[in-house]
Amino acid sequence: MGLLVQANSFHAGAHADAQHELSVFVHRRAFRVRSGDARKAFWGRVAAGLWEPQTFEVFQRFLRPDRSYIDVGAWIGPTVLYGALLSRRVHALEPDPVAFAELAANVDANPALRRKIHLHPCGIGPENGPLRLYAGGLYFGEQSHFGDSMSGMLAAPGAVGQPCREVPGMDLERFLALNAIDDCNFIKMDIEGGEYAVIPGLWRRLPQLGLPTLYVSFHAPEPARREALIRACAEELLLCYPRFYSAVDARGVALAQLLDAVGDWGDEAPGSPWRKLEMLLGAGLVASHEAW
Repeated sequence: MGLLVQANSFHAGAHADAQHELSVFVHRRAFRVRSGDARKAFWGRVAAGLWEPQTFEVFQRFLRPDRSYIDVGAWIGPTVLYGALLSRRVHALEPDPVAFAELAANVDANPALRRKIHLHPCGIGPENGPLRLYAGGLYFGEQSHFGDSMSGMLAAPGAVGQPCREVPGMDLERFLALNAIDDCNFIKMDIEGGEYAVIPGLWRRLPQLGLPTLYVSFHAPEPARREALIRACAEELLLCYPRFYSAVDARGVALAQLLDAVGDWGDEAPGSPWRKLEMLLGAGLVASHEAW
């Protein structure tokens, strides 16, 4: 990873914070972003290799210059912009309207990449129709707000006054058909618990793409629902893919055995079978027909 370099500054409006146009270097590749003061520290972490370094490694391995990829949960664009440097085309979905506006501005800062990036202000759900999007998602707290990367389709258990918006949504099959996507070899999914609604019983219906490699980050629900939700996703993926890898170190994963090793899904002790599984799934699981 490289350095974050300030190129120039401008004001977006009379009452707006100063915006800085920055170059972000990741693995000796660069893209540009438009950042307010509140985001400068984040982009600095990206450039320093402190934000999801495993994600960029996964992209380097599986993205191809002759194939497209789908970014489900694009947020403000770090994966989208890096992925556009490696792939033929990016379909980026982000239903949070605050994050989407920032994503669009960051894409506009990259004229050479803009033609390769197709932005979609919608989410993927289990069926076609509007989705309810909750600020903070499963992890709602006092500081949660739309645009902070945590918005999700699942509300926090017992939350009172959690902001919610209705956003456009559709199932993945319809999204593929509407956009005539027939060259996708990779799907990245980071949707703050939404994975539990869009994977079980549905992923098997994507054979028309040869079941693209899936890179998914799981988000732990409360203990009472952990086993049911996680097992439903895992069993679907075991039906669809022969190979699983830890995004952190490219190590092969025996997913079924790891699930069966968890006897107490509420055991938060360091090193417990649940904590080991949670760390693996939270950092990212790669499901593929390809060897890593």
